[in-house]
Amino acid sequence: MAKKWLVAGAAIVLIAVVAAAQISGHPRLSGAAISIEIMAKPLLLNPEDAQQNNLGEMRYAGGWVLSSTAESFGGFSGLMVDAEAQRLLAISDKGEWWQAAFDARSNTPPSDSVMLPYENDADAVSKIDLDAESIVSFGSDILVSFEQRHRLEQVSVPGEEARLSSFMLDVTFDGVSNNGGMEAIAVLANGQLLAFAERGLDQLGRLKAWLSNGAVTEALSFKPPVNFAPTDAATLPNGDVLVLLRQYSAIDGVAIKVHHIRRGDILPGAILEGVEVLHITPKLSVDNMEGLDVVALDEDTVRLVMISDDNFNPLQRILLMMFDYIYQ
Repeated sequence: MAKKWLVAGAAIVLIAVVAAAQISGHPRLSGAAISIEIMAKPLLLNPEDAQQNNLGEMRYAGGWVLSSTAESFGGFSGLMVDAEAQRLLAISDKGEWWQAAFDARSNTPPSDSVMLPYENDADAVSKIDLDAESIVSFGSDILVSFEQRHRLEQVSVPGEEARLSSFMLDVTFDGVSNNGGMEAIAVLANGQLLAFAERGLDQLGRLKAWLSNGAVTEALSFKPPVNFAPTDAATLPNGDVLVLLRQYSAIDGVAIKVHHIRRGDILPGAILEGVEVLHITPKLSVDNMEGLDVVALDEDTVRLVMISDDNFNPLQRILLMMFDYIYQ
């Protein structure tokens, strides 16, 4: 289901020079959007086999290694793609929005990029306050989940004032670490919010999950594959949910899986698990994939769009990757 948002103002304002303040060593915008130049290098799925495009139940539709001289560009943990408006919106874990022109149904990289702060008049001045992890459309608004200081906020326009979401009612984070909160969120076809914790496995290998209608929040759980943790989720046009999962090993590197959860299984008290439909091993092109959205191509096929969080680490990359999936 393509996600939509309101672009700040009648158009994106491109401002070449703004004053910047420092937050944890990272330049912060001073309440205005700035244009940035993005370099996009085409990315093979398999660096050793340019012909490989099929993987699991999906087909690789292309991707890029993204880079910019702008120091604020990177750390992306949440992603929204509006196929009709041909726009992309991502949020970093240091509280910056990235907006760009992007046609997800073509094979052209993002362009006309701007960065802007999470809030123009934000009081937040530390990484703890700005550690955004996932974004999803909710009507004409955007829901943003945060860890460190666990919360779910609602934003009408990127860069403008945020407010605590009513979906936070009755949500408890007992047993969830500071960096293991609502890592993945999705709005279901019935308007409910489904959220997954990243860390905090119980003795049976299950993670906390929450199902909220805005008035009542009910508990359920998610059992990820061994050594994998959810990083984002997206709702399919038929109401099913895809969960993006990541594994990291200091020896082997990063691996990614996507699990498909049927809508009928998403019930209070349920133990969700899903079926694996994609597995990207460290031998293929992959990085710390944390953002996921889906775009409908036809009545039974969607295009997954995924982005990686480079943690502002020069040893990591910002990858934007697309996979086509026949889900029905």
